[in-house]
Amino acid sequence: MQGPPAAAALIEDGWRALEQADWDAARSAFAAALADGDPVEARDGLAQTMWFLGDVAEAIALRGQAFDEYARAGRCDDAARVAVWVAHQHAIAGRSSAARGWMARCERVLDGVPVCAGHGWLAVERARLAPLVEEQIAEAARAVDIGRTFRASDVEVLALSVLGAAEVSAGHRHDGMLLLEEAMAAATAGRIRDLHALGSTYCNLIAACAGAGEWERAAEWCEVVEDFSRGRAVAPLFGVCRTVHADVLLAKGRWAQAETALEEALAAHTRSIPEMSAPTIASLAELRVQQGRLPEAEELLSGREEHPSSLRALALLRLADGRPRQAVTLLERGLRAASDNAVVAAGLLAPLVEARLALHDDAGARAAADDLAGLAAGSGIRLLAARADMAAASVAVAGGDDAAARDAAQRALAGFGALLMPLDAGLARLALARALAGEDPETAREEARAALGAFRELGASRAMDAAAAVLRELGAGQGGRPRAVGDLTSRELEVLGLVALGMSNAAIARSLLISERTAGHHVGRVLAKLGVRNRAEAAAFAARGAQRPPETSRTAPVT
Repeated sequence: MQGPPAAAALIEDGWRALEQADWDAARSAFAAALADGDPVEARDGLAQTMWFLGDVAEAIALRGQAFDEYARAGRCDDAARVAVWVAHQHAIAGRSSAARGWMARCERVLDGVPVCAGHGWLAVERARLAPLVEEQIAEAARAVDIGRTFRASDVEVLALSVLGAAEVSAGHRHDGMLLLEEAMAAATAGRIRDLHALGSTYCNLIAACAGAGEWERAAEWCEVVEDFSRGRAVAPLFGVCRTVHADVLLAKGRWAQAETALEEALAAHTRSIPEMSAPTIASLAELRVQQGRLPEAEELLSGREEHPSSLRALALLRLADGRPRQAVTLLERGLRAASDNAVVAAGLLAPLVEARLALHDDAGARAAADDLAGLAAGSGIRLLAARADMAAASVAVAGGDDAAARDAAQRALAGFGALLMPLDAGLARLALARALAGEDPETAREEARAALGAFRELGASRAMDAAAAVLRELGAGQGGRPRAVGDLTSRELEVLGLVALGMSNAAIARSLLISERTAGHHVGRVLAKLGVRNRAEAAAFAARGAQRPPETSRTAPVT
């Protein structure tokens, strides 16, 4: 059903403009084709264009109409492709009931139809929605076979990326990475024409790399995807990729750049699909926790207590503000949802060990550490192995087994060092210092001082407190934590004075004729330099005019 000749020509113009990311031209061409002959291809093309322009609701409505027309015309491949797209949009927005409804519509239109490319689209979406990694692998493998059988490159390449990500999540690093890189090579070679399938393929690869600690691979592909996203103004894809890139930067200790990337990602999501911002907000909240800016982390996570992406960040916040029991509850909830996803589970088990230790539940901590070790064994994922060694070291330190703690801490230090993760390597040094305290206190002090130096360079306030506590236990000075007014720049001194007056960031911005965002950055740096947890402590510090605020009792392990 191509419509009259004029409409067909306009549709061709629209698809060409869409592939070139000329959204305005595509919208004009498809709208004109609809007015000229009302063909379904024009409606489908206009729907895709509206999504890229940020009008997601209109895109879903148009594609819903296109589905009905494709189904009536017996075009099952196209009907299935459109239906699973709508289902996926509802799924990422958290509308699971609507997503299931559209999956049912897709299944109905394919019922009784011989296997075709449409069944491949259905299998891809079943894989993405499946709660168990084992189910994801089975459905994605079926989609790959269907795509190859019917020479449906979009189906095949997207399915390869879903399959690769699932294999990595299952702990099969080598096989999963090969599949992901095969998909990426095909995608960048132009084998995918559907921009949505292309974007999903890109995101699957970089998210899987970051989750498994493959920082070099993730950074390499992030550059490719960001160039693609910027050149085509694909805001939703840009936001996702910037978030993953920020996670890479955070792990590698480049926190200032990570903060910028997260802010850019949030801005992109706000303009396009706000529902996709949860992982970005969670990453920014974790950064704020490590910086000791707990009220800001609390504000970021407010109202997001039930979102899966927020559970780890919330748990770390509860650990930091002295509520380990709540942290355990959050982490165990996340573990139940993670099921057989080894990468997600490992990210939750590591802080669970620390939360259990904070509750003096050594047996529970040991059980969590053993579970983490089991996930790491045979997976080939270096990040999981380093986290397992760190957990084992923490448990051994708590149990007084210095020899086991020393060996595990040294393995963790080597692992995190090879991964170029300075915060985690510093925490491993602290565990090693505790293990060496009895037999070699001088080396223990050297390790703790080295850790403190690394934390200071990062601006990791919580970790600095932990290092200072270890040094006090070892009878050594801290080497001076940067808490003096003299460490502040003239602008930061101005900001401190305004904070002491009780001004908000907005009020500070108006007073200093700067943006509110810049004011927030200044406030954050002041809090970090003074080593205080919030604005009230900074104000009290300014009022006293002292060189050092009172020591806090936050000496719990940092995850």
